[in-house]
Amino acid sequence: MFRQSCKQNRNSIYGILGLSQIGVNQVNYGNGTAFMIAPEIIVTAAHVIHQNNKHNDPLHSSIQVIRTPDIGQPFSQATLIAEDKVRDIALLRITNPSSADCLTLHPNRAEIGRSVGSLGFPLATVTFTNNGYTYNLVERFQGANISAFQRSLNPATNLSLDFYETDSLMYGGSSGCPGFFETGEVFGLHVASINDKPQGENTNSTRMAIALWVPASDIIAFASQNGIAI
Repeated sequence: MFRQSCKQNRNSIYGILGLSQIGVNQVNYGNGTAFMIAPEIIVTAAHVIHQNNKHNDPLHSSIQVIRTPDIGQPFSQATLIAEDKVRDIALLRITNPSSADCLTLHPNRAEIGRSVGSLGFPLATVTFTNNGYTYNLVERFQGANISAFQRSLNPATNLSLDFYETDSLMYGGSSGCPGFFETGEVFGLHVASINDKPQGENTNSTRMAIALWVPASDIIAFASQNGIAI
């Protein structure tokens, strides 16, 4: 069902890596996914570009990105345009990107029960050596269904806001992944997951697993506030 939309959307999806030198032989890093919404403009979850993945910690001193088809080539540098820490959205600019392909954002509310997918770089790892570092990226698809649109508590910000909920736990490191329909249109930006493990049971047992997505309409509005036409 999502084979064609994955083939199409991967051209606009980026791995993102934030790096900060915090001491002698000490590097703080964070990684996630971003996607292009206008020429030179990508969007990701704001916490990804902060040290320790925490909004109130400093921004990473370097933010590097690589487009999916370009993996294996040199990274591009990205600069922050604006962030909404409450909504967990960050807009960044890439100078002279290798492509101007953009994802289409769905401006209206998506229907409950609709099948959706996401594409990006969860479970990515960074390996540091004496010669630098290696960012190990594996493109991964995940599928789910939209289960609700309601006010939910984002554990990353401890605030209740309107989110889409999907009924499948996302892989670790999925922040910033675009969620899209079988047509390829993006309904939301993944920012958090909620797990509820029953007390007294095996810690690997999960009773509830919900993924939270910032609606595409909020991305469009924030981009417009910053002079970016979608």
